[in-house]
Amino acid sequence: MNRATRYLAAILIAGVVDTTIASDTFAAAAITPPPVTSTGYDISWPQCAGIFPPSPGFGVVGVNNGVPYSKNSCLSNELRWAQNAANGAPAFYVNTGDQGPSGNPNWPSSRTTPRVCSGANSVPCSYDYGWGAGEASFATAVSAERAVGSASPALAARSAPWWLDVETGNAWEAKATSYGPSASSHANDLAMIEGLLAYLHSINITSVGIYSTTSMWNGITGGSVTELNAVSTWVPGAGSLAQAQSNCAKPSFTGGRVSLTQYPSNGFDGDYVCGLLSAPVTVPVTVPASATYSDQLIATNNNGPVTFVQTSGAPNLVVSATGLVTTSGQLAPGSYSVTGTMSDAHGDGGTFSLTLNVGTIFQSSLTTGSVKVPGSALFSNQLSATGNGGPATFVQASGAPSLVVSSTGLITTSGALAPGTYGAKGTVTDALGGLGTFTFTLTVGIISQKAPTRASVTTIGSTTFSDQLSVSRNDGPVNFAQTGAPSSLVVSSTGLVTTGSALTAGIYSVKGVTTDSFGDAGTFVFTLTVTPISTSTTTTTPVGPMARVVRGHATAGRTAVLIVTGLGFYGRPHVTSHVGTTIVVIHDTGRALTMRVSVRSGSRNGVFAFTFAFSHGQTCKVRYVQR
Repeated sequence: MNRATRYLAAILIAGVVDTTIASDTFAAAAITPPPVTSTGYDISWPQCAGIFPPSPGFGVVGVNNGVPYSKNSCLSNELRWAQNAANGAPAFYVNTGDQGPSGNPNWPSSRTTPRVCSGANSVPCSYDYGWGAGEASFATAVSAERAVGSASPALAARSAPWWLDVETGNAWEAKATSYGPSASSHANDLAMIEGLLAYLHSINITSVGIYSTTSMWNGITGGSVTELNAVSTWVPGAGSLAQAQSNCAKPSFTGGRVSLTQYPSNGFDGDYVCGLLSAPVTVPVTVPASATYSDQLIATNNNGPVTFVQTSGAPNLVVSATGLVTTSGQLAPGSYSVTGTMSDAHGDGGTFSLTLNVGTIFQSSLTTGSVKVPGSALFSNQLSATGNGGPATFVQASGAPSLVVSSTGLITTSGALAPGTYGAKGTVTDALGGLGTFTFTLTVGIISQKAPTRASVTTIGSTTFSDQLSVSRNDGPVNFAQTGAPSSLVVSSTGLVTTGSALTAGIYSVKGVTTDSFGDAGTFVFTLTVTPISTSTTTTTPVGPMARVVRGHATAGRTAVLIVTGLGFYGRPHVTSHVGTTIVVIHDTGRALTMRVSVRSGSRNGVFAFTFAFSHGQTCKVRYVQR
């Protein structure tokens, strides 16, 4: 977005767009121009040094400086411009990208939410990277809203529509020479997009869409993703406003609805809002209330009054020309839907839908629980429901005698239960004819394994390898018992994993069970990958650790993440350098050390050396640059 060359790129990537428009199309456009608020512009950091587009119907402003985790330096000024548009409701867009962990200071290394990520180049870490990019972009937008004097900056940022800019011009694994297109790269790139999208939804931003073309989307994600079909799309590539209007009816890169199209306008990126919008509505009602139910459908993006035409749902639901929905009388318990079309006098059109759940009782939380074995004899909890008219009656259908559900929804156990998972389900009714179902699952005395579950080491390091297993949801000390055939890995009763002797290159696994003195039980598994020091048969295997290359550089007065690649790294060595420099190893793989390097302000620049001291007494050095 926002670069003149991107117009041409978008057109070439999307394929040749037919620029021949019938003369009557131009005549129609001249007679019934689109509403003022249906045309606008998107701008970002490339416009910081120049003037902004004149008289916008609406404005979309870029949060970033072209890449994730960056800031548009003039965002607050551009936000004021968008607030002065005809509709006065700015939208934001954020840059996306997934370059992977190498040389990426923002790559997650120890997150446990929303996905568990230890720094690997993986789908969970890519998802977390996108989630973090969303957090950073939202914080930037809130800061800009505060700068322009919004009464509630966070609410203003959440209330605005948001767009994800997915373009091949940014860094993607599927486009990088070091990775290239593959199922793994496409999955990682898609995960970044999904993570960013999920973060925005998690903070109650309801309007989020994606900007891309079919060619760019396929090249980055590997193709259409059905999970994103409901996400609105913003499609570039039109050469004129007339083409932008016609592109609203074309299939999008995900199959989702085209909500916004882009075209050149007055030397800027112009945008056109597609048709009328009406959010799908789902309404619950009790059986008696269905006889008098009515609701008003609401359309947006219209220019003047809207006419509604019902296409399905009669005679149970009836929609008037003004969008008033009523029932034909009292309805039996069930789900009823109505759909149709809507239009205004200027030719804008759209569709609507409404679902009415009559007498449907829904289960509220809670639906699951967990308890240790000692506590299972005294366990109880209260089920609850919504959508019922008056008190709800619970009738258990399965799960007895281990779990017992009373008519009021009180769930208890029949006594102390052995470790395992227990379920109960049944129906819910009320005096007005409402009906629903309930389920509940209780986990008793299951000890869960926490990280670590795997590790890697070189053949030299396998002689001294050790790691400590850990668990949760136990009651007091836990006993680890190794099961299966004898293994090259040995697990002590306290969960200490060691190797019995030096191991050859390969993958070794051990598993077993965990118990505590109160009867809680669980399982554990641990996998160790042992790699050779050298894959060459013509060279001598090194007898100790070797550092080869430093990625990144140190800076006086700052903290930077540097990665050292080599061989024989294990045990997170102690690292030193020249006076005023503090180094902490935050991750090691046997072949790479990731370090957080802090340099005192005023420290001189130059070429220095890191000295690595390992637990077995061996050391090695490697030079790095401070600038």
